[in-house]
Amino acid sequence: MFNLIKKDKEKEGSRKEKKEKKERMSAAELRSLEEMSMRRGFFNLKREAKRESKNKVEISNPIPIKVASTNELSLTDIESDEFSNRSSMALDDQISVASSTDDLKGEGGGQDGHRSSVRDRVAHFGSLAKQNSSQMGQMMKRFSFSQRSKEESPSEGSTPSGQNSAAPSPQVESKVFNMLRKHSQRVQPEVADTKKVFIPELVDKIFPAPLQLPTVVAPSAPETRELELQRRNTGDFGFSLRRTTMLDCSPDGGVYRRVVHFAEPGAGTKDLALGLVPGDRLVEINGRNVENKSRDEIVEMIRQSGDTVRLKVQPILELSELSRCWLRNIEGLRREARHVKTEEQITAEQAWYGSEKVWLVHKEGFSLATVLKTECGSLPEGRVKIKLEHDGTILDVDEDDIEKANPPTYDRSEDLASLVYLNESSMMHCLRQRYGGNLIHSFAGPNMVVINPLSTPSMYSEKVMHMFKGCRREDTAPHVYAVAQSAYRNLLTTQQDQSIVLLGKSGSGKTTNCQHLVQYLVSIAGSTGKIFSAEKWQAVYTILEAFGNCSTTMNMNASRFSHVVSLDFDQAGQVASASIQTMLLDKLRVSRRPEAESTFNVFYYVMAGADSALRTELHLNQLNESSAFGIHSHSKTEDKQRAVQQFTKLQAAMKVLGISVEEQRALWLILGAIYHLGAAGATKAGRRQFAHHEWAQKAAYLLGCTLDELSSLIFKNQTRGMQPLFRGGTDDAGTGDNLGSKFTALECLESMAAGLYSEVFTVVISLINRALKSSQHSLCSILIVDTPGFQNPRLAQQQRGATFEELCHNYTQERLQTLFHERTFVQELERYKEENIELVLDDVESSSSLSIAAIDQAPPQALVRTLARMEEARGLLWLMEEEGVKPGGSEEIMLERLFSYYSSGLGENKEGSLLLRGEKSHLFLLGHSHGTDWVEYNVQGWLGHAKSNPAAQSAATLLQDSQKKNISGLFLGRASGTTVLSGSIAGLEGSSQLALRRATSMRKTFTTGVAAVKKKSHCIQVKLQVDALIDMVRRSKVHFVHCLLPKAESVGGSDLRVPHGESSDSGLMTLDVGLLRAQLRGSKLLDALRIYRQGYPDHMVFSEFRRRFDVLAPHLTKKHGRNDIVPDEKRAVQELLESLELEKSSYHLGLSKVFFRAGTLSMLEEQRDVQTRRNISLFQAACRGYLARQAFKKRKIQDLAIRCIQKNIKKNRGVKGWPWWKLFTTVRPLIEVQLTEEQIRGKDEEIQQLKQKLEKMEKERNELRLNSDRLESRMTELSTELADERNTAESASQLLEAETSERLRLEKDMKDLQTKFDCMKKQTESMEMEVMEARLIRASELNGEMDDDDTGQTQ
Repeated sequence: MFNLIKKDKEKEGSRKEKKEKKERMSAAELRSLEEMSMRRGFFNLKREAKRESKNKVEISNPIPIKVASTNELSLTDIESDEFSNRSSMALDDQISVASSTDDLKGEGGGQDGHRSSVRDRVAHFGSLAKQNSSQMGQMMKRFSFSQRSKEESPSEGSTPSGQNSAAPSPQVESKVFNMLRKHSQRVQPEVADTKKVFIPELVDKIFPAPLQLPTVVAPSAPETRELELQRRNTGDFGFSLRRTTMLDCSPDGGVYRRVVHFAEPGAGTKDLALGLVPGDRLVEINGRNVENKSRDEIVEMIRQSGDTVRLKVQPILELSELSRCWLRNIEGLRREARHVKTEEQITAEQAWYGSEKVWLVHKEGFSLATVLKTECGSLPEGRVKIKLEHDGTILDVDEDDIEKANPPTYDRSEDLASLVYLNESSMMHCLRQRYGGNLIHSFAGPNMVVINPLSTPSMYSEKVMHMFKGCRREDTAPHVYAVAQSAYRNLLTTQQDQSIVLLGKSGSGKTTNCQHLVQYLVSIAGSTGKIFSAEKWQAVYTILEAFGNCSTTMNMNASRFSHVVSLDFDQAGQVASASIQTMLLDKLRVSRRPEAESTFNVFYYVMAGADSALRTELHLNQLNESSAFGIHSHSKTEDKQRAVQQFTKLQAAMKVLGISVEEQRALWLILGAIYHLGAAGATKAGRRQFAHHEWAQKAAYLLGCTLDELSSLIFKNQTRGMQPLFRGGTDDAGTGDNLGSKFTALECLESMAAGLYSEVFTVVISLINRALKSSQHSLCSILIVDTPGFQNPRLAQQQRGATFEELCHNYTQERLQTLFHERTFVQELERYKEENIELVLDDVESSSSLSIAAIDQAPPQALVRTLARMEEARGLLWLMEEEGVKPGGSEEIMLERLFSYYSSGLGENKEGSLLLRGEKSHLFLLGHSHGTDWVEYNVQGWLGHAKSNPAAQSAATLLQDSQKKNISGLFLGRASGTTVLSGSIAGLEGSSQLALRRATSMRKTFTTGVAAVKKKSHCIQVKLQVDALIDMVRRSKVHFVHCLLPKAESVGGSDLRVPHGESSDSGLMTLDVGLLRAQLRGSKLLDALRIYRQGYPDHMVFSEFRRRFDVLAPHLTKKHGRNDIVPDEKRAVQELLESLELEKSSYHLGLSKVFFRAGTLSMLEEQRDVQTRRNISLFQAACRGYLARQAFKKRKIQDLAIRCIQKNIKKNRGVKGWPWWKLFTTVRPLIEVQLTEEQIRGKDEEIQQLKQKLEKMEKERNELRLNSDRLESRMTELSTELADERNTAESASQLLEAETSERLRLEKDMKDLQTKFDCMKKQTESMEMEVMEARLIRASELNGEMDDDDTGQTQ
């Protein structure tokens, strides 16, 4: 025993030496050492973690060993008895897999085993070794370790992320997770996990002082203008009156509504010279105040005015910047002259800079302070002394806690990039001040920032649209119309496709701004024959809001689908055709949705607004109080009245778009059937059938089928259902009872309702596109992308986890944010690198969001899933698809696998990790927007999305086979086309070249690579749809609009509460600073503005720049001539820039492009416009001179002709009395009469023959045209199908080649192993022979000795 204790001490000494040696090793040496240990079959245990915590011992990666009770491994049999439990734990004190730290505490043997002495452990191990020697040998044979060193997935108590360790064996991975699931279910009721999750805050600094936000200063009232207008010949003065109500602030800070009358110019061009601007509020008429007068009184005062009327107007705050900018443009002021500062402003700014004002950043926001000068050495390094402005408190803070403040003249800067000190606090201060002054739009470099107002502003009208027509961005004030005008101007000048992407949270106003963008483009660009009117687009959005919007906790009218509006323009810049593509419809909301949220609006419209005849036809006279889908009519009277009005508006919109009464009736029938299916319900146990057959009979009647057929399609097909969407993996992944697994009756009913509504929504999109399509030729297009915003139930004070649909919408927004990051950072830096431009950027983070990988990251070899690749990291969508078809798969196992790839331990925020465990086993937190928006998700029931329910697939067949002609005709016509892509993307109609190109691009996304195999998977479809959207947008020039949410309480319908640091009497136009900071950091706007200011955002190719701006240097134009190509373009551009006398720091010549600082290119454009106007004036003068000379020549010829006519008249007067002349004039017409009649008769016959010939040719031409159109459409369909089949064949060939190579490799390995086995067998046989020979020799020797003994005894 003493020898054992001595050996134990020697082992501890050797462990210390090994530990010191390991600490001196490099990372590569540690990896090689671990790899060698794994090859030898040793477990790599975390000894350091075991010494730090008695309750934690980690294995580098989850070791493929069964911790739960099993008959295979008696070494770790926990439930056998307490003695064996202690003995098994004595191997490593307490083995814990990363999925749980408390699973092994239930038996109570961990502490005793840990406190046991060395002698007890040795005795226990010796007894177990004797009992399990045979099982241990078999166990070691079953374990196979990877030959490659994998990066260790972060888990609780694991090593740092930079350290690598061996990966688990792929052969037993599924068994390990099944074991964990069973064991966690057994131990979970005994141990409750109450550990709180720590979510990192953006700013957690607090200071021992009462901190306040800077006061939102009320903006000064805009200047009034006095105008004198003359009465016209038509009797009016050329302006119109418009009455509206708007919010206004009282002197005490309160908010109230008041009636305002606007005096705005008319629609004619002459009306612009009046001096009136849209948004001018009428104050006085002929010196009398009219602010409190009615419209009739104002009209009577204007009518009683004489030939002139004197008006006094004042712009409203919302349009004050636009009005000021418009008037300066009319006056022709240069941009430099607009921003000239007065001496008082310059003096105030110098005093401000001298006082060194700063922002103190703290948890509640930021506060204004002054840096105090201190003696050198009085404060530690990195500390400063400041004095707060609001109360004079003096604080010692870190230098990192303060940011420089801008002078008050920059408080309402139109462009955030123009701030002298560009930092987060200055941006928030500027946005707060602007929002307090009803200025909701702000430029952020090339991007636009829009803060959603809480009231309907008066800044959107057709007259305001015309103020932006033809303007450059530098000549306009911040407005969403400026983004549309910039995109339209770029489309005309570059003939390149443009895209406008709206980003932001739910309720931030993205859909509303999308409507404004579409209305502006349609109104300003116009269309041939005015086929695209504002009324038609208003009807489109009325239908989309009815069928695709609902009420949520974040937004009272939230969009539950993503859509892209495609406007195609012709050569003249007019709208030639349009279409809408939709994706990611939240169709399960029909049957299942979060608490306190509604279903789609159209159900409430139909139940409240249907007339008596329609209500009788839909069997809605008596509504069921209980519904499995939770669809109930409104209980409040005002809500019912609003629903009735909306239904009338919806019917009128359908009429505008040409949707017939029968088509509308078919839609109402299906919606009524969905309602009756919810009222019918389904049984919870026993036979799968409807719970209330009388309601199911009504649904069957409305759908045009029998009750038996409906019941069979919903409940009976499930036994054949659910074919696995995933092939490959472990051997037991394709076996088991999963193929024949059945859905519950309620799940089948919900799937049928969701499938029916999906078909209805798709056909509605088809009907809309039918009204928008056109056969005109189009050149390029503008895409407007609108998706549901970020969803976070905690933001709306909802104590629930987010759903899978909300995850999909958040994932879409993340991908669009990544596109913004790619266009703003990645492409710019790559462009600088390609052009050999060295640029040093300060404090710019160039890493994209890491949360996307946790959702959609696919394994490197997604087509071939072999055993050796099962341990590769994959995202949540792929894990859902695998666990949904794996026997025994569950959400808990899915989460464990996800955490093993991407997360740190429970509640721990490992640096760089954006995935945290929740307080319960089915909850997890994901840090969206670069970790600024942590959303808690509830994964219960998520695997149902990965399973293909045949009831949903039967919905299309049910509608196409309906006995009602209006339903079957509507859906049979769509079934023959290609309007839906893989059941996900709708609205791919269109015969124009651009529409076909968009459809082909989306189909390519679904038919190449892994998509060809996984496109039927419901989970992978989410990624493929977003991929198709991003790929379509990436091909164009993208303009981003960042929509910000002012405060969370304003959108959910709850009571308004005071945000951080705001006073209670500050009115409605205030911002939640914490929410604003999170949105700004998540969007990376500050970094985008820094790279915009420090870099060269504008660039042009040498040849294009020379051709465009050579008008500014006429002498160089004469030198190079009018040639399009110059031998040395770079030299020509350098000479042109030198002649323009630009600062050398404002531009940089690359290898093929010239780069400009922000604002330089716009200045050159303005100079070019001035020079072009001067040249055009000279050209007009030359043209007018030429026309005047031509007119003079014409007058001379006319004078000569008049003289000739006068001469002939004089001669005629001399002979008109001559008798022979009279006889000649009388007989001459009689001679020609007969000849004329014969000629007319011949011509008539010839005309008849030509008419018959023309009719015949016209008929033949129409037939040929019809045949040609039919053949072209057929050829298009065949080419599309051929492309799909070709892509599928290529993917299948790739899969076959990969599988073939894998099979050959495995065969080669098997041959090598067989060879080794044969060698080992031969060696074994030879050794056996040697052993036998040795035994024989030994036996012979023993026999000889025995003979000798016998001989000796005999002697």
